[in-house]
Amino acid sequence: MKKILLSIGILLASFSAVYAQDEIDQFQKEWGKEKKDLVRMAMELSPTDSVKFWPLYDKYEKERQKLGKDRIKTFSDYADNLDKLTNTKADELINRLFVNDAGVAKLRQKYYSSIKTTLNALQAAKFMQIETYFDTAIRSAIQDELPYIGDLESIKKQ
Repeated sequence: MKKILLSIGILLASFSAVYAQDEIDQFQKEWGKEKKDLVRMAMELSPTDSVKFWPLYDKYEKERQKLGKDRIKTFSDYADNLDKLTNTKADELINRLFVNDAGVAKLRQKYYSSIKTTLNALQAAKFMQIETYFDTAIRSAIQDELPYIGDLESIKKQ
């Protein structure tokens, strides 16, 4: 687990909330390779189970990355509007995050069922635990970079 924490830390050390589309793609490409290796280590699958699991994982990742891009774009939109954030814009951004969170939950539920059917409930739960860990670490790193809405008045005065 320490190796996983270190890898996430290294990848997120240079993370900024504001990314251009090509930067998002590059970040996801680099993180995707590292993440797959970390999942491989954590899952500890038999050769037989690996053959069944990795095609599901690749499909899951493709769908998850789309949701990840949408989330990053929302945070980027927030960062772009910090000095002029209105009630309307704040409401829009938060509702976009609610939709994104619901999409992530739906995706996880879908793939939990698929992995459970293909392997077993313990392996599926293990994968969901790994995904939750990664998601929590990434969200925490992003949150640390974003100004708190209560601090926006001081930003506007600068």
